[in-house]
Amino acid sequence: MLPVALVRQYAVSQHIDLAVADQEIVLHYVLALLNAEGLIGLGPELAEPGPLLFKGGTALRKCVFGSTGRFSQDIDVDATHKNGFEADIEAAFAAHDPYHGIGFSVPQFRYSQDENFSGTVHYEHDHGDGTFELQISYRLEPILEPRPLALVPQGYFARVECGVPDLFGLDPYEMIGEKLMACNRRLGGSAKDVYDLHLWSQRPFDTDLVRRLAVLKAWTDQRRQPRFDPEPFLVNIQAANFRWEDIQNLVPRGAPTDRETLCRGVRERFAFLTSLDPDEATLLEDQTAHREVTLFNRLRDEARAQAVTVPR
Repeated sequence: MLPVALVRQYAVSQHIDLAVADQEIVLHYVLALLNAEGLIGLGPELAEPGPLLFKGGTALRKCVFGSTGRFSQDIDVDATHKNGFEADIEAAFAAHDPYHGIGFSVPQFRYSQDENFSGTVHYEHDHGDGTFELQISYRLEPILEPRPLALVPQGYFARVECGVPDLFGLDPYEMIGEKLMACNRRLGGSAKDVYDLHLWSQRPFDTDLVRRLAVLKAWTDQRRQPRFDPEPFLVNIQAANFRWEDIQNLVPRGAPTDRETLCRGVRERFAFLTSLDPDEATLLEDQTAHREVTLFNRLRDEARAQAVTVPR
């Protein structure tokens, strides 16, 4: 683990508390360990990527937004098939105890009705300890083809003993679709998702592909409530509908924090979600009945073809 002086330097450079900076660096070591074990990304001796696909808030912070993003306190992955990968991760923690001076354990875990895994990982090193959440989804195959995800360079990269892993995960365009669905589900909850949509609103992207992915994700989400309906969804992007204290310590000091302004920017940037073409409108109407399988497959294939050509 990096010396505490270097962690302090990173905390100051990122305008964040020491504990948040420490956890951010620990998550780098975790990703490097999972990469070395062949579970995620392209390891040194792997011809193909490992079976876990990196996604979620930490993937956005580390592979898309970099220092402009909010910090995250978990590692989210999709599994390409059901195989009890949580046991493989625990075995990796045990086989490398400690890993470059960091010890890991999983004192608490739970499974959803869909058999998805969520565990609290405790870590400890010479100058601190903490926890993060590890989540493994076994539900769905990605809409778009997974892609290599390069870590955005950070000042501590040159000093970490574990090196910089080559990761693999969800296409960032699909991550936008997942954020839209998460924000729709969590109205009245954490502000993490709407803040991430604010960050996306500051970046260029292909609006037609994002709208198509939102519709496809709504169809695969398999939730009767809340349904995804673009117009009321955007209307409900209001500051009062989110719990902002959840991100108070995760946003670098000095970053934009006016809640009303952030929400208005999200509503304006994502207004294109209401401009559904006839096929998208049909599939969205079918998001709970799931009768339009042929239409879903065709729109997914079109999205995959479009994803090859869009600017990145």
